[in-house]
Amino acid sequence: MSRPMSIERVNEYGQNAVRIAIEGHVVLLDVADLDAVIEHLSVLRATMRPEVPTEPLRTHQYVIEIDPCWHTEKHPRQDGAVLFLRHSGLGWAGFALPTENLAKLHHALTQQLEASLEVRGMLN
Repeated sequence: MSRPMSIERVNEYGQNAVRIAIEGHVVLLDVADLDAVIEHLSVLRATMRPEVPTEPLRTHQYVIEIDPCWHTEKHPRQDGAVLFLRHSGLGWAGFALPTENLAKLHHALTQQLEASLEVRGMLN
């Protein structure tokens, strides 16, 4: 049985909202409600199978955030750091990285930086 659903952005009474309609039932979500739904759905999705792939799929067109805001801080209880990345639609996501993975990330990003600088002629 298919469940026709529509999701659209509306400007209800001057405030931005999202209108979700499923089989004749309609709900309007303001920004705070929408943020809560997105966060709750991400928690639920993390418990479902099949799990999210561990590598990006080459056949999927991902939404790429250009020059996102980011923040790092020492992990309060473990060795390593917490990396926060901001997506304009999904919000902030935090990733706890142990020291070994920080070293791997540092190496991978250094390679990308060196390749970029080399292409620009800025690396000897």
